[in-house]
Amino acid sequence: MTDSESNDEALDALFDDYVNGQLDETRARALETRLQADADARRAFVRYTRLNTDLLLELRARQASGRALELIGQQLPSAAATSPALRPSDRVTRVRLARRLASMLAVGAVLVLVVWAGWRLIRPAAGADETVGWLANAQNCTWADGEPPGELRAGGALRIDRGLAEVRFRCGARLVLEGPAQVELVSDRSVRLLHGKLTARVPPEAVGFEVLSPQGKVIDLGTEFGVSVADNGVTDVYVFQGQVEAFSSTDPRAAGVSLTERQAARIAAGKVTTTDPEPGRFVRAIVAPPVVAPRRIKLAFDGPLPGCLRDRAGSGTGLTHRLPGTGEWLAADDENLYLVPDKKQLELTTTNSDLNTQYRLRRGEYLGVRLSDLGFTGPEDFEVMATFPAIPALQHIGQFGLYAGARSDRAIRGGLLAQEDRAGLYTQFLVNNADGTDTDTHKVGLLTTGTDLRVTLRRVAGKYSLTVENLTSGGTSTLAIRHPAYLDAEPELYVGLFGANTQSNVRQTVIVREFQATVWAADR
Repeated sequence: MTDSESNDEALDALFDDYVNGQLDETRARALETRLQADADARRAFVRYTRLNTDLLLELRARQASGRALELIGQQLPSAAATSPALRPSDRVTRVRLARRLASMLAVGAVLVLVVWAGWRLIRPAAGADETVGWLANAQNCTWADGEPPGELRAGGALRIDRGLAEVRFRCGARLVLEGPAQVELVSDRSVRLLHGKLTARVPPEAVGFEVLSPQGKVIDLGTEFGVSVADNGVTDVYVFQGQVEAFSSTDPRAAGVSLTERQAARIAAGKVTTTDPEPGRFVRAIVAPPVVAPRRIKLAFDGPLPGCLRDRAGSGTGLTHRLPGTGEWLAADDENLYLVPDKKQLELTTTNSDLNTQYRLRRGEYLGVRLSDLGFTGPEDFEVMATFPAIPALQHIGQFGLYAGARSDRAIRGGLLAQEDRAGLYTQFLVNNADGTDTDTHKVGLLTTGTDLRVTLRRVAGKYSLTVENLTSGGTSTLAIRHPAYLDAEPELYVGLFGANTQSNVRQTVIVREFQATVWAADR
C-alpha cells in the first residue's frame, strides 16, 4: 500500500466518524487542520458528505413512501365497508391518488432533508473558500507583498511591514492590525496572528471570535481586546472592555484563564499567567492624522491697515503686537515708524535700547505679531522672515534682525551685529536670552553696508536656526544655537523685527521691504 493510499484511508476514516458524530476533540482538530491546509482534502470532504446525504435522503424517502402506502392501505378497507360500492374505475382512481399522496410525502421529506443537509454539510465546506471580510482602512501601510490584498478569503493572509490596517469581518468583528505583522484568515470568526499586534472589537452577534497564536488562543466573550505576538511566539493579551478566555495550545484539555476589563495575561511555555496591564501597547482605532497647513500673515507695506500698530502719521503698519516688556513709552502714533506705500516699505528708526541687560526697553523697538493669532498653541513649527534692502551703517554694537520670545527676558534673536572697530561691517549673529542676559552668542560671516538681505528665523521640530540670504551676491549662511529650552513650555510666543543702537546715541533707519510670519498648525 502506498503512502498516498494510506493517507486517503485515514482521511476517509475521519470523514466517516465526522458524519456519524464519533470524532473526539483531538481527531476533530486534526480534521480541521487538514481541511484548512489541503484544497484536495476539502473537495474530497464535499464529495463524501454529499454522497452520504444522497444515500440518507433516498433511505428517508423510501421509508416515507412506504409509511404513506401502508397508511392508505389500512384506510381503504374501512372506507369500503362504510361506503357505497365503488365502481372499478373509482377503485383505480383511489389507488392512483394514494400513490400520488405517498409520492408527495416522499418528495416533502426529501426537500426537508436537502435543506437541512445542505446547511449542515455543504456550507462549512464551501466556506473554506468564501470571502470572510474586507479591508476597510489603511494608514501609512507598506505591504509585505508589495500591494494591498484583494478579496479577503479563508486561507489567505495579511502581511504588513509598517502602518495600520483595519479589517471588517462578515460576522461584524473588526481588527486593527499594526505592522510589522502577519495574520492568517482562518474563517470569518477566526484568525491566526503569527507575529505583530492587533486589536479586536467584537459585537454581541460575533461572540466567540477567536485569535489563534503559536502559543495558544484567545476566545472573545463579547469585548474589545488586544493581542501581541513576539517573534518567539510569546503571546500577550489585554482586555479593554468585556471578557475573554485565554488558552495555551500545548494542553488543549486545560481550562482557560478568564480575563476581564483592564486585565492582562501572557501565553508562553505551555502556561497562561496574568501580567501587568500595558494598554498603551495597542492601537485601538485608525485616526486620520491632523492636516497640518501653513497659516501666515504676509505684509507688503503697500498701504495702511486697520487695527494694528500705527506709524507717526497714524497709518496702520500691519504689525499688531510688541514683544511684552518693550515699547511701553512709545506713542500710539510711533515716531520711529514710517509707512511708505509708494515704495512698498516700512522705515524703522533704531533706539538706544538692548535686550541684553534689559537696557531702556520701554523705548525699545521690538514689534511684530502674536503667533496664537495664527493657530499657535506651543508645539507647532513656525518661522518669521523679513527683507532688509540696502542695510545702513549702524554704530558700535548696533543691531537689527528678528526675534521670537514670550517676553523681553525670555527670547531668542538674530540678525546683523555691527563690528566694534570697523564701521560699516556686520557679523551675522544668533543669541539666547533666558533671564535678561545674552548667552550662547554665535557669530559668523562678514557683510557690508548697502547689501540687500533676507533674514529668516525658524523653529522646526523644536530646533531654532537663523538663515541670512545675501540677495546682492547670492550667498546664504545659516546659524544654529543651543536649544532654548526656556521657550518650550511657552504657549504664547511673539515674533517680529527689531532695530537698536545699543551702545550709541547715533540712530539709523532700517528699511523693511516685506514681512511674513507662518505657523504650521493642524486643523481642529
